[in-house]
Amino acid sequence: MYTTHEVAKLLGVTPITVIRWIESGKFRCFTTVGGHRRIAHDDLVHFAQAYNLPWQGDEELNARKEFVVLAVDDDTDVLDVLQDMLSDLAGVRLLSVSNSFSAGAKLVEEHPDLVLLDFMMPELDGFEFCHFMKQDPRFKDIPIMAVTGLKGDEEMKQMKASGVDEILLKPFTQDVLVSKIEHFRQRKAAGRGPRRP
Repeated sequence: MYTTHEVAKLLGVTPITVIRWIESGKFRCFTTVGGHRRIAHDDLVHFAQAYNLPWQGDEELNARKEFVVLAVDDDTDVLDVLQDMLSDLAGVRLLSVSNSFSAGAKLVEEHPDLVLLDFMMPELDGFEFCHFMKQDPRFKDIPIMAVTGLKGDEEMKQMKASGVDEILLKPFTQDVLVSKIEHFRQRKAAGRGPRRP
């Protein structure tokens, strides 16, 4: 998802021009919980092609070095541990939320590169959240790493079947966490990471 300023930069116009395009209905625009406008990748590409505008968005995406990780866990102590363990990892920005509903809003606003997902949560659990992500074309390619205390073989199979790419068992060490995140970061750098919408 792009901001209006990012769209302006990519297409070589002013942000006011982009806002006028949105208001005239030329762009399909999403509005975040905070009231900010966001334009989807595919919509922007189609618009650039339709109006024969220069497009360098793919180069711009590849140039983005920040790796955004969304952590979803109802246990705030676990979120604090994740923050401590990743605070010194250069180029990684951690977003933390304590429930799946807030996580859904963050997916729209930030389109993270990786989701760290607890599976034992009240209301909407990890299995249901995976289903939500994998059914939505905007999020289905974002990798999910289960951060869980579930250890049974059947539970592991169910997590994999729900769309989980990797499993990190609680309790975990900083080295193991960082190693797994680096795997996904390298995958993104090699062009096999999540496809932005």
